[in-house]
Amino acid sequence: MKYAITGPKGAIFNIVDVEPTNAPHYSEISDADAATVEASEDRFFIVDGVLYDNKSWIAKLKREYANEKIDKDFSENLEGAKKLLRDHYAEYRYEVETGGLDMGGLAVRTDRLTVARIYQANTLAIADPTFTTEWKLGNGTFITVDATLIAQLSASVTAHIQASFVQEKAVNASIDAATTIEDLKVINW
Repeated sequence: MKYAITGPKGAIFNIVDVEPTNAPHYSEISDADAATVEASEDRFFIVDGVLYDNKSWIAKLKREYANEKIDKDFSENLEGAKKLLRDHYAEYRYEVETGGLDMGGLAVRTDRLTVARIYQANTLAIADPTFTTEWKLGNGTFITVDATLIAQLSASVTAHIQASFVQEKAVNASIDAATTIEDLKVINW
């Protein structure tokens, strides 16, 4: 067991082996979670023993905000609360859809302009199997892309986008099936 020295809201600043009893905020963290944090340059949070990367932490906060909004504005209006939650998850799906993906270690942007360019390059590669082009990845590095790689990128992007819509559809089915406000408040992506 290790310890994460954190800020008051759970942001991890350091991982240590000995309990930091003089630190104002800290939490136990599993060796596996500590290894994840130490191997990454990303921001992580730990709250109630659960490790969150920055994206999932922001998603958690937005979901909590949606529940607060349901309590405040729709506590007696199930249909209004359902609409609010559908809108919340449509926005979240868009963030997932356009938030990029990792394809075998390649950081691939999936914003709509980049996706259009990937599909365009794939069309050119289908017409000319010797096709190559320079491509800038999501992390800012450049690679030379050939017809085989652009076909793989195109397939991965398509699968990523489709998965985001499939998940939104599943969440919407749960929203539609909810019969109480409390049912809605436990629905998660």
